[in-house]
Amino acid sequence: MPKLKDLTKVDSDYPTVGPNQKTLVQAINVPSTTLFNCLADGPAWSEWLGIEVEWTTPEPRDVGTTRTVTTKGQQIDEFFFTWDEGERMGFRFDRTTLPVSAFAELYECVPTGANSCELRWSYAFEWGGPLAPVFGKAFAAGFAFNSTRALKKLAAMLENDSDRFA
Repeated sequence: MPKLKDLTKVDSDYPTVGPNQKTLVQAINVPSTTLFNCLADGPAWSEWLGIEVEWTTPEPRDVGTTRTVTTKGQQIDEFFFTWDEGERMGFRFDRTTLPVSAFAELYECVPTGANSCELRWSYAFEWGGPLAPVFGKAFAAGFAFNSTRALKKLAAMLENDSDRFA
């Protein structure tokens, strides 16, 4: 595995205002608390996003919670700067093997009805590797494409077994 490097410590506004910012929205026919419970479940992430999640701080989770994510030979150490139980969670990458210098995400579970919600997934990043203008744009396009597909998979997973995370 490549060497871990420290990233710029960004704040909770970064996912909505940082460079290369994007917000993806997915309607899901489950209550917003069910969606949040799924996002708080480490093993569920491998099912819809293909990443392995290990919580590195004990419950209860809150601001300051940490976790380690591994995917495709890469590692990411995350720090949660937002944790509003049942509503939203946000984190930054503190250390990673990926060629970025800053990265942060915000997941908002927004009720749209008694048994429906939207996931608003906002993220921003700054490329830290070579040829930033070229590879950064390619990374942004690939990340958005894969994330959009993952959101559809998440919606189907929850809607097909809505009691699992209720």
